[in-house]
Amino acid sequence: MNESTSLAESQLSDPHYLRSVTQMGDARPVVANRDILAASGMKLISAGMRIDSSLYERLLQHKLVPPLDESLSTEDAVTRASLAESAERMMQQDTRLALIQGSQLDGVTLPLVLKQLPLNPAIAFKLTVMRETKADLFQRSLYVALVSAYIGMQLQMNKNQLVDLATGALLHDIGMLHVDPRLLEGDYKMTEAERRHLYVHTVTGGMILKAYPEYRQKVVDAVLQHHERLDGSGYPRGLKAGELGQFGRIIGIAEVVASRSATGEVGGGSKLETMLKLNQRRYGGDLVPFLKVFYREESEVPFCSEIDKQLAQEKMAQIAAVFSAWEKARSGFDSSDLTCAFASERMLNLKMEIVDAGLNLDMNGEDWIGFDEDARACFDARLLLDETLWQLHSILQEIKRRCPAVAVEDPVPAAHPLSAWVREVEALL
Repeated sequence: MNESTSLAESQLSDPHYLRSVTQMGDARPVVANRDILAASGMKLISAGMRIDSSLYERLLQHKLVPPLDESLSTEDAVTRASLAESAERMMQQDTRLALIQGSQLDGVTLPLVLKQLPLNPAIAFKLTVMRETKADLFQRSLYVALVSAYIGMQLQMNKNQLVDLATGALLHDIGMLHVDPRLLEGDYKMTEAERRHLYVHTVTGGMILKAYPEYRQKVVDAVLQHHERLDGSGYPRGLKAGELGQFGRIIGIAEVVASRSATGEVGGGSKLETMLKLNQRRYGGDLVPFLKVFYREESEVPFCSEIDKQLAQEKMAQIAAVFSAWEKARSGFDSSDLTCAFASERMLNLKMEIVDAGLNLDMNGEDWIGFDEDARACFDARLLLDETLWQLHSILQEIKRRCPAVAVEDPVPAAHPLSAWVREVEALL
């Protein structure tokens, strides 16, 4: 059993999901539809009994038989019809989703695709817990399902393929219900061990679906692979082109659309376009053209102040310093070391992508951006800088995930040749 599988199995019996279920029971009726036993055979809950937070500690002490999701029901649970209704509302209210509202293939509309998803009662209960206790996660999952189905339509998938794709997309983050909610807080600083627990949510999600025959292997694989990338920079297995399935790729890029095109955000489409420009090698150029509808040219961009210009220059200096440090350090790396090889590929690809996008690391001053001549050019350049810095942070995190020895902050000489460069870059950023 590898580390990811072991962590995923431990997540399935974590206290976080149980707390969400019992807290939901405080706000709405959650009732046992059968007796719930401990693995020892001791009856813990009788059929018909209501579940709430008062039972949390008692249930936490035991492995439950049958599993909790198969033993509980609640009013107004998620159904295929409610998913379709929620999708229609979302497309009416979200300015970018409204652009794909009329999409259909052979008479099948996006809401109709959701109406045909296989919805096992245990999974329906899990989605209800997500909707009631983690509304943002539920809304984003629905968003990803709509964008994924839209891409599937552009690829002329048949109805069965669209349903499988939308199912994987809707359920892609179901494993997140078993992740410590602290790790999802924006200002929380994760340890590397905690980061590994977050990364394994794809494996946890795959294990959950594997237990129910309604979900075919291609759906399970889509959940497992939605964080894999064509260049091997993803997780949990670091799959590359040729190893990564189409559904996983589509859901991965649909997640980008969901996270980068916030409703009503000025410049949100430009942010998405910039992000995709810098990730062609990760997501592939074949899917990107279908997303242009989400970043069509916007009529308004934020004003570029003198402070904005100064911050942009500082970011440009940071990025140039990081690449300069890389050029000096990489000659001393062991080319046979897999983590060194990964770092080299990611840094070289990122450099090519930012140059292709118009960022010249050898230029100084304001001329490279055209601050004073063109407000849109100024705004686009600032987005490019922010995305480049985000990518550099992402590379550092992935290096640490692949090689825990690099993550250890130790004053003695580094145990891995990348350690010194990683420390230098962290200081620069």
